[in-house]
Amino acid sequence: MNFYKFFKSFICFILLYTIFFTNTSTFYIFANEIDETTTNQKENIIEDTNINDIENKQQLDDPLGLTAESAVLIDAKTGIVIYDKDKDAKSYPASTTKILTALLAIENTKPTDILTHSHNSVFNIGPGSSHIGMRENEQITMEQALNGVLLASANEVCMAIAEHISGSEEKFVELMNNKAKELGAKNTNFVNPHGFHHQNHYTTSYDIALIMKEAIKNEEFVKYISTTTYKIPVTNIVNEERVLNNTNKLILKRSPYYYEYCVGGKTGFTNEAGNTLVTYAKKDNIELIAVVMKDQGFKVYEDTKALFEYGFSNYQEKEIFNKEGYKDKVPVVQKYKDKEIPLGDIYLVAEESLNLNLPKSVEIEKIQMKNNIPNPVVGPISIGDKIGTLDFLYEGNKIASINVISKDKVDIIDETKLDRKEKIKSILFLLLKVLKYLFIGIVVFFVFVFIIRRIVKSKRRAKMKNRYRNNIKPLKPAKNNKNIRRRRK
Repeated sequence: MNFYKFFKSFICFILLYTIFFTNTSTFYIFANEIDETTTNQKENIIEDTNINDIENKQQLDDPLGLTAESAVLIDAKTGIVIYDKDKDAKSYPASTTKILTALLAIENTKPTDILTHSHNSVFNIGPGSSHIGMRENEQITMEQALNGVLLASANEVCMAIAEHISGSEEKFVELMNNKAKELGAKNTNFVNPHGFHHQNHYTTSYDIALIMKEAIKNEEFVKYISTTTYKIPVTNIVNEERVLNNTNKLILKRSPYYYEYCVGGKTGFTNEAGNTLVTYAKKDNIELIAVVMKDQGFKVYEDTKALFEYGFSNYQEKEIFNKEGYKDKVPVVQKYKDKEIPLGDIYLVAEESLNLNLPKSVEIEKIQMKNNIPNPVVGPISIGDKIGTLDFLYEGNKIASINVISKDKVDIIDETKLDRKEKIKSILFLLLKVLKYLFIGIVVFFVFVFIIRRIVKSKRRAKMKNRYRNNIKPLKPAKNNKNIRRRRK
């Protein structure tokens, strides 16, 4: 009995001990799990909140979600900025530098000019430079050279162009920088004609867009950048033709990055610059230029397409100017022997009204009209003659211009008549001059006579006074009044 009670008590103790510690342990672990889960959930919520905040901020800063560090989209005709992601940030342009090199070559040479490659141009382009294997003293035409520059990004050809135009790379770089400043590229500095990396060779996405805007005004440049394949025939040194393929995948129909509205552009890459791309696209009457800089691989094409799609979808037609509300008046003169002869006034009217397809962000009230009309106007003038222009500016950029024409007719005077009048005027002028001097002489004469007469009169009066004084004798006093009386008697 005692053993049975002891055993029963022991079993109960073991069960209670097991249940107590097991439950305690279970609750403890569960509590830890809840705390850890709660903590993890809190951390995840915080992380998600931070990620969302960052994503929201990025979306506000960059609604297109571009991977490029700097980008800009502008209207190719007006220069209006449609999209901007840090457009004024200093960036390395890499081979997009060649846009300006090609533009200067087109402006300063002929397509038939012969380009000779010097030792310096072939061997002094930097290690790892892109090239098309030109040899020392090898000759090609400027047209072939520009295809090599804009399609195959040939650095040695850029050097040969620089030496051909300016005599040296240094002088050509000076020409490049002057041209860039002239085009409004204020944050740009070039040190070579091809874009091989140098820390002082930099630009901005906006500056390079301005350079591209000027370049596409030239039909020859557009022809080069829109060419997909070009062959350089045998030369004076190399007996095989060179096949050049455009490096811009946006214009290659077999490429997955092909974009139907792309006209052409220029690619660029260095380790420091990353991938850069400057592209010109056209859809209907809308022309755009997109620039992406410091991008990642093929993302450069995706970002460019995103920019163009954003731009083309954000245009609308706006009425800028109504010709019915415009009227002006200016004087007309005739140039004759360095003189301006007034012929009268003419009334001016605008040749047309102005409606423009502009980005939706453009505020009409911020568009300024500048009167570009000479005053006075030189005749003769016929009805409908162009007298000047009305220029329309937005944020300092000229976005459009319309002609101002004459509503009236003004003939000039026959020069033989003017000669006759001139002779008559000269005779009359001479006569009047003589009469003037004659009159002055008469006046002077009479004044002189008057003065002389006054002097003579004054002298006469003085003489008379002197004589009168000399002729009058003073009376002697009477000695004796008595004697006087006697004499009277």
